[in-house]
Amino acid sequence: MEIPYDSPELDNILEALANQKRRGIVHELALSPASIKQLAGYQALSLPAIHKHLRILENARLIIRRKSGRTNFISLNPGTLGIAQAWITQYQTGWGSADATFDNYVPGMRQ
Repeated sequence: MEIPYDSPELDNILEALANQKRRGIVHELALSPASIKQLAGYQALSLPAIHKHLRILENARLIIRRKSGRTNFISLNPGTLGIAQAWITQYQTGWGSADATFDNYVPGMRQ
């Protein structure tokens, strides 16, 4: 699957993952779903702060929110992470090692 570099969906995903706290939330959710209160505790954030981060992750479709009674549970949406992974991977195909790529590129520049 080819993901265009100018995809608005990819922009939202990468923007959401650009923050250390949000990457920490994704890490926790990769281990298991959690309640909002649990995530706030794991990340040492206040409830208003965790809600802000969750809203950004939700807008990027990186997480899924489900309500059970009075508790909201959050889980990771692995399909959306796959979009970022596919975009990165499409540039690695056939590269070989970094040295091999550079060694192949420089002689072509000298011509």
